[in-house]
Amino acid sequence: MTGKALPPGWLGKPHACHQLSQAATGSVLCFVDADVTFDPRALAAAVRLLRSSRLDAISPYPRQLADGPGPRLVQPLIEWSWLTMLPLGVAERSPRPSLAAATGQFFVIDADAYQRAGGHASVAEEVLDDVGLLRAVKRSGGSGVAADGSAMAQCRMYDSWDELVDGYTKSLWTAFGGPAGSLAVVGALGLVYVAPPVAALLTGSRAGWVGYGAGVLGRVMVARTTAQPVLPDVLAHPVSIAVFGALVAESWRRRGQGSLTWKGRSVG
Repeated sequence: MTGKALPPGWLGKPHACHQLSQAATGSVLCFVDADVTFDPRALAAAVRLLRSSRLDAISPYPRQLADGPGPRLVQPLIEWSWLTMLPLGVAERSPRPSLAAATGQFFVIDADAYQRAGGHASVAEEVLDDVGLLRAVKRSGGSGVAADGSAMAQCRMYDSWDELVDGYTKSLWTAFGGPAGSLAVVGALGLVYVAPPVAALLTGSRAGWVGYGAGVLGRVMVARTTAQPVLPDVLAHPVSIAVFGALVAESWRRRGQGSLTWKGRSVG
């Protein structure tokens, strides 16, 4: 189908998804990014998971393919973050916005639940429309959660460091509820995952080495679960966290300057 011109008050992706949802006739809607590659049985498996779990929406995270130092440092943090920090059993039913994790790369939702949530019209101006849509589902009384989709699909989001910076900075300023939330999250991550190895290197602190080892162990477990490279990538976990913090800061800087763009369009 040929899309309509972008109307005022809409960002490009929510508007495209909105138009496709209006043309769809099935009982389950699957929203998929163009750069995602699927296993032949992926869609059937995703719908089966949605129905068997009795949820209204699931967001299977594809395996993230990354080449080059920058993407290999940052991309694994996507799955690591929700697999290590999100209590999935609670998040399935909880309406709390802080417990909503999703990816627009692969989003599967019951069609009736989508309509009750207001569809993509409810997230027309949201940069993180995927997380916003899951939150709308929960606000309307529905349920949903992220899931490991590494066996279903894979995606190479960025081919270069510049693309990665543009992609992350366009949306990280919205991720944590405001400047205070961003500062709190980045500060907490730095305290838990960066400070211990720095202390170990500077002072020989045993506690620092234990803290570093615990962080690396967590990355190892997630990497094995999601078919990500293990060595040497996981050993650089503190560097990954530091780079992520820098991207959050850069996102807020660009937001303040009004210079956030994606695919040639202004996003904030």
